[in-house]
Amino acid sequence: MMDCLYGKCIPYITDCVLGELEKLGKKFRLALKIVKDPRFVRLTCMHKGTYADDCIVQRVTQVRIVC
Repeated sequence: MMDCLYGKCIPYITDCVLGELEKLGKKFRLALKIVKDPRFVRLTCMHKGTYADDCIVQRVTQVRIVC
């Protein structure tokens, strides 16, 4: 990522995204291994369920309102 963006990057991942990758199984094993890297910052979700799309949209809209 640093090579593509020409700067320091800190990747974030929510519990929902991680949970959804685990549910998808063998096909996404490499993606799961990548996101479990300790350099990724884990964001804890406060809602029920593991719908990653809804979680990401909710987080983005919260940040847009604050800015």
